[in-house]
Amino acid sequence: MTIISSAKKALFSTAVSPLGALLIAVATAAIIWGCIAGVAALGARAAPARKTAFPDLIEITKALGLTQQQAIDQLQVVQDLLASQRAETERLAGQVEALNGKLNALQKSVASSPPQTVGVTTAKAREDRR
Repeated sequence: MTIISSAKKALFSTAVSPLGALLIAVATAAIIWGCIAGVAALGARAAPARKTAFPDLIEITKALGLTQQQAIDQLQVVQDLLASQRAETERLAGQVEALNGKLNALQKSVASSPPQTVGVTTAKAREDRR
């Protein structure tokens, strides 16, 4: 039960910064744009006569391969950014955990120390001393 809850925390605790979200959105838009452009080019090139269909098919295939490679490259960049962001998040989580440990130790030491009374002298107490 504890393993499942800690796995859920690990899965859902990874936050994506606004920059990461923007990069994901840009990469997704580029992939969609590339696919739409490839399909549009395919439709435009399919219109000529039947005897030129084979060379056109080769060009379209090359263009789709290039578009696919560009999408793969963009996704790799996004994955690298997310991996570095995840590592940074884990580093910061470790620092927060260390600070929490120090805070708990400080709270325990304050709680275990005897209360200190602060001497307040009043005018009457000064007169009694004389």
